[in-house]
Amino acid sequence: MFAIEIENLNHSINNKEILKNISFKLKKENVACVLGPSGSGKTTLLKLIAGLERVQSGFIKINDKEVSSKNYHLPTEKRSIGFLFQDYALFPHLTVKQNLEYPMNFKNSIHTIEDIINLIKLPNSLNKYPHELSGGEQQRVALARSIISNPDLLLLDEPFSSLDLNLREEVRDDTLHLLEKSNVSTIIVTHDPFEAMFISNQINIMDTTGHIIQSGTPAELYNNPKNSYVTEFFGETNRFSGVVNNSFIDTPVGRIQAPNNLENKNVEVHIRPKGIKLNKQPTPVNGIKGTVMASKLIGSFSFVHLSVLDKNNEIVHIHSHMPPDFNPKKSSAVEIEIDQKEAFIFQN
Repeated sequence: MFAIEIENLNHSINNKEILKNISFKLKKENVACVLGPSGSGKTTLLKLIAGLERVQSGFIKINDKEVSSKNYHLPTEKRSIGFLFQDYALFPHLTVKQNLEYPMNFKNSIHTIEDIINLIKLPNSLNKYPHELSGGEQQRVALARSIISNPDLLLLDEPFSSLDLNLREEVRDDTLHLLEKSNVSTIIVTHDPFEAMFISNQINIMDTTGHIIQSGTPAELYNNPKNSYVTEFFGETNRFSGVVNNSFIDTPVGRIQAPNNLENKNVEVHIRPKGIKLNKQPTPVNGIKGTVMASKLIGSFSFVHLSVLDKNNEIVHIHSHMPPDFNPKKSSAVEIEIDQKEAFIFQN
């Protein structure tokens, strides 16, 4: 059984198309992320699932039961959905305990207040009010309130966006454990690709035209992106263009093998910075040479900015990510190798 099935969903607001032919399924007890930039229709999709907006075409099923179509609309309160908004929406005049007891079917929950409060690591906060909690604590209470009603489906709209970086990582980790322990099927909207990879079993990438461009597991999307848009969603790339000749494409950093179906085609090449492998070399360098412009330690890796020459002897700037102990001096020469697994080729 699927927790949710969405088929051929289209939606317009004020004659502007927001969602176009959206279709995807989520297995029960799994977590899916809807990933995309601002304006791609992510929140609108959540509102349609929750029943806060009416479906104009297509349909939505939750646990094999149709809840939305052009001619049918099940009210939000009858959909067994938990919804966590960006602002958490805790009741300021209620204590933590009272907020947790608020959901309509709380008394039928499989979770007790004591269980859930320990699960969110706030055992001494039951009698506190929201303004007495930190942002991360408020987020955890709001999440617990969404889960305690034992929904068939939990919807989270940018749940970590208002938290600072360190707190975001901590709360995100706590949230993942909480979702795993509660076995609730979840859809999370985010614009952060690494957040999506960390917390979900399935990612659906949207673009600003309201389409889902590619769906799959985090590994499938990262290792086998279908186009330049998906590739660049997971971080910057070194980008080149050219024509495939004899199964290879020549770039300023070396030759890359191309798929057979791209022979004699104009293509675009993306190489992730970690796919640009460097070796310190005295001048002259055998093979492809790069000149170091800058080398900076960025925590877990060294960010190396290089200049190389293209076939017209024009300077091209390249970024490489190397282990943190690799810090060549400015203006030094390095030898460049390409990790083919980190290179992606698409027809223009």
